[in-house]
Amino acid sequence: MAQPSDGSSADASSPPEPIFERTFAHLSRLLPLALVPLVTALMNASDLLAASRTDGISIRASFPVYRYDLWSFVEAPTGDGLSVSVPFGTLESLPLLVPALAAYVVVSGALSAGYFGGIAAGITTGRYDFAASVRRFGVRMIALEALVVVALAAVFLPLIVVPPLFVAAVLAALALSYLFFPTVYVLVLEDRGIESAARRARGLVRRHQPLGFFLFVAIVTAVCSAPLSLLTRVGPVGAVLAAVVAAPLGLAFNVAVALKVAEMADVETVE
Repeated sequence: MAQPSDGSSADASSPPEPIFERTFAHLSRLLPLALVPLVTALMNASDLLAASRTDGISIRASFPVYRYDLWSFVEAPTGDGLSVSVPFGTLESLPLLVPALAAYVVVSGALSAGYFGGIAAGITTGRYDFAASVRRFGVRMIALEALVVVALAAVFLPLIVVPPLFVAAVLAALALSYLFFPTVYVLVLEDRGIESAARRARGLVRRHQPLGFFLFVAIVTAVCSAPLSLLTRVGPVGAVLAAVVAAPLGLAFNVAVALKVAEMADVETVE
């Protein structure tokens, strides 16, 4: 992928709007990549069916840490009425996750390699090759997903023993999400290893302090979540349609974040 240019770094205080405007200039050629968030949304078929049978509305704010799909905007509530959640605000039952976890990490990691590698190539060269990105980044992305699963388990499993630690665990997860959110993008934009990408991401966040952008993306996802959750709850057909609608929307968010990280890292992008 493209290396950092010698140009001056972007102003960390610049508003996010220009980046979102540039995002739409890239979407037309990157649109086939929306199949990835569509597939990952449909992979959770049981959640999709459960959400389609639920009344009320859910509002979910998702920070720009990883891949966006329907489940970045919609969460099946535990009861009727309104439910509000933030990233890492809930913990699924571990026994339900364990049997399929290894297979999910491999498949999801491979899809992410083609997806994020394709986005990085698309915004820096104007073209991409999904299969080539899978070959190039697949092992690193699978390893990164596995590390994230282990890290989340380390943060949240103690809650089973000491539930009062929940607030501290959520705050710790949110802090780490902010400090390292550029990691996956730096990995593909600068073709780095996982450790190198994490250190580079932390340095970029410390230097540019993009907290406003980080929170802005979460707010916009919360705004988008209301209509998507309503559509999901129309029924099974509505849920599938919501997944279809959320796929290019999720791609747009990921492209916008990639452009922001490229700006922070002084990586040249095409118009």
